[in-house]
Formats: sequence, structure tokens, C-alpha cells
Amino acid sequence: MIKQLGQITREHEEYQVVFHRTLPHPIEKVWEAITSPEQLKYWFTEIEMDFRPGGQITIHFRDKDKTLSFGEIVSIEASHQFVWTWEGELAIWELKAPGINKTQLTLTYKNLPGDFVVNAPAGFHTLLDRLEDRLEGSSQKWPFGTEEMDPEQIKLQVHYAVAVFRDFPEVIKNQPVLVERVFDAPINTVWQAITDKDHMQQWYFILDEFKPEMGFQFTFSGRGQQGEEYLHLCTITDLMEPNRLQYSWKYKNHPGYSLVTFELFETGNQTRLILSHHGLETFPQDKPDFARNSFKEGWNEIINNSLKGFLEKNP
Repeated sequence: MIKQLGQITREHEEYQVVFHRTLPHPIEKVWEAITSPEQLKYWFTEIEMDFRPGGQITIHFRDKDKTLSFGEIVSIEASHQFVWTWEGELAIWELKAPGINKTQLTLTYKNLPGDFVVNAPAGFHTLLDRLEDRLEGSSQKWPFGTEEMDPEQIKLQVHYAVAVFRDFPEVIKNQPVLVERVFDAPINTVWQAITDKDHMQQWYFILDEFKPEMGFQFTFSGRGQQGEEYLHLCTITDLMEPNRLQYSWKYKNHPGYSLVTFELFETGNQTRLILSHHGLETFPQDKPDFARNSFKEGWNEIINNSLKGFLEKNP
């Protein structure tokens, strides 16, 4: 399960992301992990630093070109705050110790341009996961800077794209498919239609099982334009009855990861439904069945005809 996403906000024309992690380790151990090159090489990468305010930082990518990147230490408050720049961006690491073997870590990463407002938060999210692994004793080193096609990184990027799109849709390069419709039905009726297996099978797909529970996994089959059969693999990733249902959408034997989100809004005895499907660009783009227009046509048919017809027949 993905840990809590960082919170993304905008300041003027730039963005920032804030992460909060509670770590079951003493503050001195966490401080060493985020400031010592001997520790950083395991969860981050090889880093050289002149450990003083104004000291230079050199970050080594582990790509074939052995790319170098640079930053500068801004301030150091032993065991509590470590601030440094990275190519014009700003990282603020803050530690607090609410208990003997407990550390609250807050990472604020600032000055992000819109082009990096999805990938940078996803990258730091991964680094924080690896930091936690290192604190637990992992000695694995990671291919820093060479993970563009890593499935787990792609998955995180799609989740962050959904989060960013809610507040800043204009910065999302790969726009989702969106379908919006108002139904003449109360919100609980529409919620039951999209979460009850017996109801879903009348307007959606044939499902062996479905339960509106976080982490619930389900599958269904669908056919492509030439009759190809695709097995869909789905997991519920967000749930707030009766307003929000989200699940991942993948295909067996095909790369890619996407998120389908149903959002319901009550307006008197009517319900406004917004369907969004993010991450379509991660699927093979040489197959017509995975083309964005194919999804757009499919979801319009499902929401505007199938679901509409079901709700009209079952008021």
C-alpha cells in the first residue's frame, strides 16, 4: 500500500510538496541517515558534501553517463534541521523527537516549476520509503536517476498526477479522460449502483466479486476492437462513502498503471458524477485499444448510456 502522499501547494508561480513521516527510531539515528554520505549512499545515492553552511553538495547519478548535479548547504541545526539547495530548488529537513525511539520527520521541498510538480514529489516519496528501509537495516543500493520506466515509480507518478490535478489541472501534461453527468437520482442510489456487484453487472462488467473495501482486489474481462480479450486487474485505493471510489486499473501481461475515480456530489435529489481515468499514457501506445480516444469513447458509453439507463430503470 502506498504511504500517505505529500501535500502539494503553490506559491506564486512555483510549487512545493510537504511530507510527514513518523519513524520508530531515535532522532540521532535519523539525523545521521539524512546527513552522512556513508548512509546516504544506500537510500539516496553517492553524495559529497562540505558539511557547513555554504558548503557545496555534489550528487552523483547512477546512470550510464554518471551525471553530476550540484547544491549548497544553507543551514544546519544539529539533530533538528538540515537545509540545502539542489539546482535552484530547496530541501528543508526537520526532525522532532516526541519519544525516546520516535522521530517525526517533515520534508518540505520548494521552488518546483510546474514541469516537475508530479515527478519530483513521486521521486522524493520513493526516497523516503528507502530511507525507512535503510533505518530498518537494508543495505540495498538503488539505481538513482535511471528509474523512468520502473513500474513502482510510474505507479507513484500516476497517484501524484491525480492529486495535482484536483487543484492544479493546468500543469498536468497527460490529461485524464473525464466524463461528467447529472443523474435524476439521490446520491445513495448512485453510490449503490457503482459499488454493489449485482447492480454493477447490469451496466458495467461481469465481476466474480466486488466489495467496497480499501485494498479489495477484483478482476474482469473485456474485449478489444478486434475481439482480443483483456483481463483487467484492479485494486481499490481510495474510498469515502458515498462520495468517492477509486481503484487501480491494469492489464494482465501488459505494462502500465492507471487510476479510475468516481466522485459523487449531492444536489438536492440529483447527483453529479465525475469520472476520471488517469495514467492512460503508461499503456503501450502502439495498440489502438490503449489509445486515449478508445478510453474516452468507452467511458462515455458506460456513463452516459449504460449507467444512465440502469438508473432510469431502477429508480
